[in-house]
Amino acid sequence: MKSLSASLDSSYEPNLYCTITANISSIIRADTEQAKRTIEGGTMVRRRYQRGSLFKRGKREKVWVARWWEDVINADGTLGRVRRSIVIGTVAEFATRRLAMHALSERLRLLNSGRQRPQPMRTLKDFVQKDWEPVVLPTLKYATQKHYKYILKAHLIPAFGDLRLSDLSREAIQNFLLAKLREGYSWESVHHFRCALSKVLGSAEEWNYVADNPVRKTRLPRREYKSERPILAPEQVWRLIIALQEPAQSVAMLLILTGLRIGELLALRWKSIDLGAQTLHVTATVYEGHFDTPKTKRSVRTIPLGPKALSILSILHKRGHDPNDLVFSTRSGQPLCRRNLLHRHLQPRCKELDLPRMSWHTLRHCHATLLDAAGAPLGTVQALLGHSSPEVTRQIYLHAIPAEQRRAVEEVEKLLVGPKWTQIGEVAQRPN
Repeated sequence: MKSLSASLDSSYEPNLYCTITANISSIIRADTEQAKRTIEGGTMVRRRYQRGSLFKRGKREKVWVARWWEDVINADGTLGRVRRSIVIGTVAEFATRRLAMHALSERLRLLNSGRQRPQPMRTLKDFVQKDWEPVVLPTLKYATQKHYKYILKAHLIPAFGDLRLSDLSREAIQNFLLAKLREGYSWESVHHFRCALSKVLGSAEEWNYVADNPVRKTRLPRREYKSERPILAPEQVWRLIIALQEPAQSVAMLLILTGLRIGELLALRWKSIDLGAQTLHVTATVYEGHFDTPKTKRSVRTIPLGPKALSILSILHKRGHDPNDLVFSTRSGQPLCRRNLLHRHLQPRCKELDLPRMSWHTLRHCHATLLDAAGAPLGTVQALLGHSSPEVTRQIYLHAIPAEQRRAVEEVEKLLVGPKWTQIGEVAQRPN
């Protein structure tokens, strides 16, 4: 029996030895690989704690300059390290090195905690050209695409194109906006610059290229409202309509009678008009030959037609029979150009008649003002104009007609200076 167990032990000893040796080798290999990653600065182990370095710079006004190392993401996606260098403050602000080091340690707190993500080395120009324009820009409406392309090319890329995405700060963007205002750009234009840059950096934030969008932290100064838009009185409207020639005459008349946007009217097809039901349906808009959906969800709407609008459309309907034909089109069936109609017809007639300079959109404002003067409720005006908010209708589109203002003031005087108020005055003048 002993000989049998001895023989079994002797037969299993080599196998047991091999198993133990293999386990030890695998453990040593794993430890070696982990140590190698640690030495080479891999992602498995956090970087060591940094205190940074400080030194003074300058002659007249000395400043404290801080330096430290940061992980970054290179343009090809690999991980790298760069040395940061910033001015902490002046020597007058931090009289001793100890105070300056305290400010630096606060700056490095997030980095040393291990919660700071590696920052990308990509510049704004590279991100816009390779990622944002091919992916995000095509999702916007054509008019918005063209507007954003111009803003990027003319203003944003020259100012920030060579800066890394991580280096775009709130201070730099705020100074850029204020500088544009000082250069004479209108508040609306600078607001558009801000919106375009916010759109780009918002995408960079979603794709984890930046921690947050610094544009949201900027503010524009209070808007200075200019004089109100020139609104034509009814008699001025008729003078203008009579002076216009076709097709501008019918275009202007329908804009005033329906309140459509110029793009909505030029995109209108006969299949969207029901002369029997005396309605038209707004389902599309056009900008420089490109058809698109209307501006907002509420812009898709049905508008009732009055007798004069029906008369104009009935005359135009005799020229076209295909339901897919445009109501206003060139000989080749393409939509009319709003700019040509404006510069060749509307604005020259306004100048000849000594009327205020206006655009097609001014006629839409005229329609809204006439609706208000006719006593239409705010909700009705909003629905007819296709506004998403009644505040837009009330604050921007409703204007007072001078004759209506005078009539309202006179009505107030009639209420105040009536028989009862006269009797009160006589009683007050009687001696006690």
